Amino acid sequence: MMRLLFLVLIFLGNILYSQELENSNIKCTYLTKFLIDTTDANSQKEEMTSLWIGKKSSIFKSDQKAIYDSLTKESTKNSINNPINGRIIIDFSKIPKAYFNPEVFKSENKLEIYDKIFNATYAFEADQKIDWKLEDDTKIVSSYKCRKAVGKYRNKNITAWYTEEVPVSEGPYTFKGLPGLVIEAYDDKDYFHFTLIKLKNISELIAPIRNIIETDYQKFSKKRADFQNDPAGAFFMATGKTLTKEQKEWVEKRHRKDNNHLD
Repeated sequence: MMRLLFLVLIFLGNILYSQELENSNIKCTYLTKFLIDTTDANSQKEEMTSLWIGKKSSIFKSDQKAIYDSLTKESTKNSINNPINGRIIIDFSKIPKAYFNPEVFKSENKLEIYDKIFNATYAFEADQKIDWKLEDDTKIVSSYKCRKAVGKYRNKNITAWYTEEVPVSEGPYTFKGLPGLVIEAYDDKDYFHFTLIKLKNISELIAPIRNIIETDYQKFSKKRADFQNDPAGAFFMATGKTLTKEQKEWVEKRHRKDNNHLD
């Protein structure tokens, strides 16, 4: 009886969850260039990211991350169904890594950012709204006539080029709120650079990440800083395993280089 009730609650929960979601009308694909380490110009990465826009919601995330999440889920399922010598073995080496991890979900007037620290995903509401200043400059970007806008986000000065030819107040990451779609956006140090390369009409489900830890930006920022200062300690807290001296040095070096964040 309890098992039946549990299954019913899960079923109803999934129905309620799906009822809150909608499908996209258009999908905007951006070439995203960004530095992993702001002190190393050779640490630049490129990834395709996409913005799915519906009537009341939108989501922005890395295409590679979407592929990674899908393949990880499939690999985990296959490993559970086909254990080797009674053991569940998941081979992550064959799953291409995504470097651009944050996702941004917009619903009505709420803007949430999802980002990972170690093996946990956190969600926090964007607590800064960009006060855009519209300028007279124009240029053609990706065949669209664009107008210039400038604003500040966190400690970054942002330039955005938007087009009124696509009359949606949307853009990559949190760069929204302009009188048209943002076609190109970058900060003044070019640590991040988004350029639209493709736009198409498509109906796909706009779904935020589930199984997240709700927090706020201040707490998230502190937790990330604590992790980067002592990643070996965080690993021990999560797994109960102690790293060797060589492993600890490698982990600390790797994570301290990951210092470029939009939030």
